[in-house]
Amino acid sequence: MTDIITLPQIIIKEVEKVPNNSFFIYKHSSDRKALKNKILLQHNLISFLQTGKKVLSYAHKTTIINNEQIAILSSGNCLMTEKLSMENDYCSILFFFDDVALTNFFVKYTSLIERFKTATDKLKNPFIVLEKDDFIKNYIISLSFIIQRNGFASQEKLLLKFEEFMLYLLENYPYYILNFQALKQTGTADFEIKNAVEKNIVNNVTLEELAFLCNISISTFKRRFIKLYNTSPSQYFLQRKMEIAASMLLCKENPSDVSYKVGYENPSSFSQSFKQVYGISPKQYQKRHLVH
Repeated sequence: MTDIITLPQIIIKEVEKVPNNSFFIYKHSSDRKALKNKILLQHNLISFLQTGKKVLSYAHKTTIINNEQIAILSSGNCLMTEKLSMENDYCSILFFFDDVALTNFFVKYTSLIERFKTATDKLKNPFIVLEKDDFIKNYIISLSFIIQRNGFASQEKLLLKFEEFMLYLLENYPYYILNFQALKQTGTADFEIKNAVEKNIVNNVTLEELAFLCNISISTFKRRFIKLYNTSPSQYFLQRKMEIAASMLLCKENPSDVSYKVGYENPSSFSQSFKQVYGISPKQYQKRHLVH
């Protein structure tokens, strides 16, 4: 079983710093090949990616972030994969802030927020991804300077930097920032499990990882799954993947490309799975149904 990495606590422990009450900033670099990790974010996080790529999966959504983007992540469970750049390195500046800091910001700037209320709706995103503009690029430079110059920044200074960035987002991206809220782990309803399952049909997410994303044990996940779908997870995922594959084949897509798109790294394994459901190989299925 893969260990759960708790952030920012594991970083704080490694650098032997006293945990900050609300804010923590750290420059993270790595030369390791892509590895999917289970992450428990106990703080919200702004990830200023500098080199490489990051793949993020929450229960409701998955996205890929490159070095021309930044991501703001809510506290809670997620799966994270860091991919090296062409130069075989990965680097990002991580700015952690807790829910108290987020709440205090919205309370402090209530009058300003009132102007943007029309930008809100019922959507609750677990993360925000934005393209780097000139302000964000210069903001990253200022954070790099703080890290290089001091190695440690006071809570007061980080509060100012946090408010500077949040005010910029509020004025320029009100829809995103006002609909962002930390995920509260207060139990997972059946519709949330369904959402997590449907969003990850072809994403090669294991049952253990799905249970982690839903913040429940794997035994509870399996029990609820069978109740919801009246079949086992393995049978359901096989059937759904092959249905998606069949529709792609009918659109004249190459079977080897379809194999990759539905989560198979080995075309022969895909062919065996397809035969299990449809009784013939993907190529035979395509020829038979496209004969006219």
